Amino acid sequence: MIMKASGVILAGGKSSRMQFNKAFARITAETVIEILVKKFRVHFDETIIISNDPELYSEFGVNVYTDIFARLGPVAGIHSALSHANNDAVFLLGCDMPFINMATVDYMLEKLNGHDTVVPEIKAHIQPTAAVYHRKSLPIFSRHLEENKLKLIWIFNELDALVLNESQLKQFGQIEDIFFNINDQEALEKARTMAGRLL
Repeated sequence: MIMKASGVILAGGKSSRMQFNKAFARITAETVIEILVKKFRVHFDETIIISNDPELYSEFGVNVYTDIFARLGPVAGIHSALSHANNDAVFLLGCDMPFINMATVDYMLEKLNGHDTVVPEIKAHIQPTAAVYHRKSLPIFSRHLEENKLKLIWIFNELDALVLNESQLKQFGQIEDIFFNINDQEALEKARTMAGRLL
């Protein structure tokens, strides 16, 4: 069933550790961005990519938006996502997490239920770029950007956030698989070995 929610892929990072755009890291015959767009298009009634290099993503047939507050990191990316989404519920994911389990996403969306955000906590760290947001949280992001307060943890101190711990999420599989992110060459090689099992 297609969810009445917007699926947003954040593809704005500089990928400094990869030496190239990690959205285009090839896992199988497909790149990470191809894998995620395919997952999102069959799951959400709207798929969006946020990138400051929109021309790179024109082939995917989805709307691509730049930051409204240019190049101010993930806070600006989330702000742009919430500004452009057509749905109140928005699932936002960094472009380096190809193995996200969509049953996990559904569970997070179901838990939104009045909260500003539903965010996983993995190894004692919240994961704001693998989280569900309600559009009503947009003014908080706007204000922080206007005041140049760009740490996500400051924003989460103000949000009504439901934090999901690992024990709540492990019903959907291995946590380290679901939230595996490709942030360097070693992780890319590991992802290629994981792909046959998880894709």
